[in-house]
Amino acid sequence: MNKTKWKLGWIRLYARGGLFIATCVIAIARCGDGKDAPTKTTEPVTFWQDVAPIMNNKCVKCHQEGGIGPFRLDTFADAKAHAASALAQINAGTMPPYFVKHDGTCGQFHDEETLTTAEKSTITSWVAGTQAEGTPVTLTKPSQPALEGALDIKTPTFSPVPQGGQLAEFDEYRCFLMDSPRATDGFLTGYDVTPGDPAVVHHVLMFVVDPQGTGQGGRTNAAIMNDLDAASPDRLGWPCFGAAGEGVSPTGVPVTWAPGQGVVTYPEGMGVQIRATDKLVVQVHYNLADPKTAGASDSSKVHLRFADSVTRPLVFLLPDPFLDSLGNATPDSLPAGQSSARYTWTRTGAQLGLGSKGPASVDLVSVMPHMHGRGVHQTMKIGSPGNLACASDLAGWDFHWQKFYSYKVFPKITSTSQIEVTCDYNTAADTKPVYPGWGTQNEMCLAVLMVALPAL
Repeated sequence: MNKTKWKLGWIRLYARGGLFIATCVIAIARCGDGKDAPTKTTEPVTFWQDVAPIMNNKCVKCHQEGGIGPFRLDTFADAKAHAASALAQINAGTMPPYFVKHDGTCGQFHDEETLTTAEKSTITSWVAGTQAEGTPVTLTKPSQPALEGALDIKTPTFSPVPQGGQLAEFDEYRCFLMDSPRATDGFLTGYDVTPGDPAVVHHVLMFVVDPQGTGQGGRTNAAIMNDLDAASPDRLGWPCFGAAGEGVSPTGVPVTWAPGQGVVTYPEGMGVQIRATDKLVVQVHYNLADPKTAGASDSSKVHLRFADSVTRPLVFLLPDPFLDSLGNATPDSLPAGQSSARYTWTRTGAQLGLGSKGPASVDLVSVMPHMHGRGVHQTMKIGSPGNLACASDLAGWDFHWQKFYSYKVFPKITSTSQIEVTCDYNTAADTKPVYPGWGTQNEMCLAVLMVALPAL
């Protein structure tokens, strides 16, 4: 007796008492072959009643008129026209773009922007079904990502030129000196970047520099930056493959932007101190590998949000021993012709600056993996020697969707902690070893670490 028949018999027993037995036997005899079994009717999945609320919550902030998404998903007609494409990307895990593992087995991350299993199932049912419209409703459309109350700085209009050489064949790194947009001391609590020409802007960093601070050779940062700027009087700014320029000693790098990142908001009550007397050095990496970009010019905006005070200061660590190996007599390299070429580096908390002069321990609040075009996968482990635990696992690396992934539970890094990062690359198309470098044709194995210092 199947479940449906059992439920039917139970209801009749309750209603008719002793007359049930004969009635039930007849019912079973009639429906035992299933031909006359009652069919369960379900309401069809519709766009407005089922799918639109999900898309409005998880997709429409980008996929609306004027948004960064390539098509809209806030109307029935648009959603239906792009249904197959949207479902393919959802099933592939590329949309919404959240590529770090977030099931709790490798770090505990804020993943509210991702789709749940039930939400994916609803969208799948609608696309695979009749794609019914349902009854139109009015939904409050989410605002496009923006950094409210931000102050802007803008790089000058600049025409980049490839620098040549093995390490930057199609690239130029240029630094521009700017004043803080705030007249008083404060704490940076978030940022965003609007590239002037997205076709050539590969990344943007902003360094905080104390002009009277001591740089290389005991000279002041101000004197060093003045000389760097004067070395190319016919061009704005100065070359800066290394940080804010050769010899300059920044106090922090609170802005790290790459394509697809969007607005970055630091955790509540945290920020990076920027004094009114500090200088800001904006480094722009221009990539000119595409011949169509010849003669292009750019002027990019950096949007900065400040607070008067915070409870915990933030610092940023940018370790990349693969890139650092360029200082060796024989730099490290990746073997050519492999679908999986791995590079692993390990550093202790002390090697990253914890201990002697800095705090003994910090909390890791966010991580931003970074590689170039051959990147496939990056993992990070943190712990004591011989007892490392998975801290982040990013598969399906996509250069055009880079971001900070924020932790719900902060991993702790002490001076004796070990940080192990493994980057996996696809070098199948290469015929020669791949070297690290600043150019987009080279590779990096960088993990940008946003860490919180002890409370003020």
